[in-house]
Amino acid sequence: SGRKSIDAMPSVLSSIPMLIEPYIVTPYSTNAVSSIADCLGKEGYTTAFFHGAPNGSMGFQAYARSAGFEQYFGMDEYDGIEAFDGIWAIWDEEFLQYYARTMSTLAEPFMTAVFTASSHHPFRVPKRYEGVFPMGNLPIHQCVGYTDHALREFFKYAQQQDWYENTLFVLTADHTNQVSLPEYATAKGLYEVPIAFYSPRWNRGELRSGDVVSQTDIMPSVLAYLGYNKPYFAFGEDALTKAKQHPYAICYNHPVYQLLSDSLLVQYDGKEVRAVYNYCDDPQLQHTIANHTDTHEIETYLRAYIQQYIYRLTTNQLTVEN
Repeated sequence: SGRKSIDAMPSVLSSIPMLIEPYIVTPYSTNAVSSIADCLGKEGYTTAFFHGAPNGSMGFQAYARSAGFEQYFGMDEYDGIEAFDGIWAIWDEEFLQYYARTMSTLAEPFMTAVFTASSHHPFRVPKRYEGVFPMGNLPIHQCVGYTDHALREFFKYAQQQDWYENTLFVLTADHTNQVSLPEYATAKGLYEVPIAFYSPRWNRGELRSGDVVSQTDIMPSVLAYLGYNKPYFAFGEDALTKAKQHPYAICYNHPVYQLLSDSLLVQYDGKEVRAVYNYCDDPQLQHTIANHTDTHEIETYLRAYIQQYIYRLTTNQLTVEN
């Protein structure tokens, strides 16, 4: 949904997209919001947010509080400053182990979220892992290897816990970073991050897939999978249990809004469509087909989406109650 870490938290947890500027830094950041934590907290879930950086950094702690998380675990709560990477946060491996251990102390059912930090500039890994992971052709590549390792160790621990079999895991990136393949240097590729849903209890073929999915679809998808049937507000849609009514993903790539369908990337400047690309046939987005493509339905939806976003922000209507 965005290009910064502070864009991701509202998108992933509250289904609020990044349009024009990050929601967290707008004058409306104190609005009441829905979130996965808020919805499930009202159903008796214990809720907690984890971030291995200094408490309060990037506004995460403040947003976690406004989004309904009951507890926050940051560097202040982590015991072992020697695991600090010296710049950003506690190293991923140590903090994910702390995350898993702490979850085992929470009353079930619980809903938690964790933000890791190792894949940031200056792209270092702990000294004990220097030269261990593939260096690739970019500084970030060894960090990807380290993060994979940290996740692998997290799941090794989690698999031994009583809560593992009953847990839905969702993994995604906050935003893209260094690019090595040309298709990821385009207006489309700069927003492509993985979104993975995993449950140890799933049977193959149980869930559907195939729609274009945004970070804003994570909250509705999680709630639908859990059988949550009360009203809530979200800009995204359930992408796990049924076909999306509007199979699009939307982001803001200054100075245009972008809508992604199953084959088209539409760029809209707030007044008119500036360009349309068939990214399947033209992955480098070199040839606009705007003059040969009927985008009326897409443009109408995009206009309504933007209008709803602005209206609901400015009138404090980001919850069902409001």
